[in-house]
Amino acid sequence: MALKEILADIEKNREERLAYIRSQCAGELDNIAKLSTEELKTLQDDFNARLISDIDVNRRREHDSINMEKNSIILNRKTEIVNILMEHLASKLEELKKGKEYEDILSDSLIIAEKELGRDFIVNCSPEDFEFLKGKKKEINMKKDPSIKMGIICYSANAEKIIDFRIDRLFKEIKPELEARILENIGAN
Repeated sequence: MALKEILADIEKNREERLAYIRSQCAGELDNIAKLSTEELKTLQDDFNARLISDIDVNRRREHDSINMEKNSIILNRKTEIVNILMEHLASKLEELKKGKEYEDILSDSLIIAEKELGRDFIVNCSPEDFEFLKGKKKEINMKKDPSIKMGIICYSANAEKIIDFRIDRLFKEIKPELEARILENIGAN
């Protein structure tokens, strides 16, 4: 075998080996490209799914936040309406004193006090109401109390029992129930 043949054989083997390596590399490159494409698609699908989930969570969070703020605004407005109505009712209490209904309230208070406290009860009243009450029952022990604006406070003879018929106190007592009813009528929630 001549050197030329040996070199040609080596060159042929080298070319065959290079062709084989190229075919192997091309196959590996195809596999790598295929796997990369599949992994890229998986990553894109995962990313899109997370993005959709995050968008949905953020949308719900914003929706809930808007609803909470809306409900807060509505509740504040309803509370404001109730407060305005309560102030209006409180201002109307002064007008009550000018009408016959107030005299009826005082008379009814005396009747209830006599039933609950006995005949010898004591009445504390405003100086303005003193004359009216004195005309109703002359035998009642009455005292003028300038701190009382409307209504009366009655004590048993031994001062163990007290019945407070002051209009402002009675109004404060029923005020929460009135507020609740008004809120119920305008829709509390």
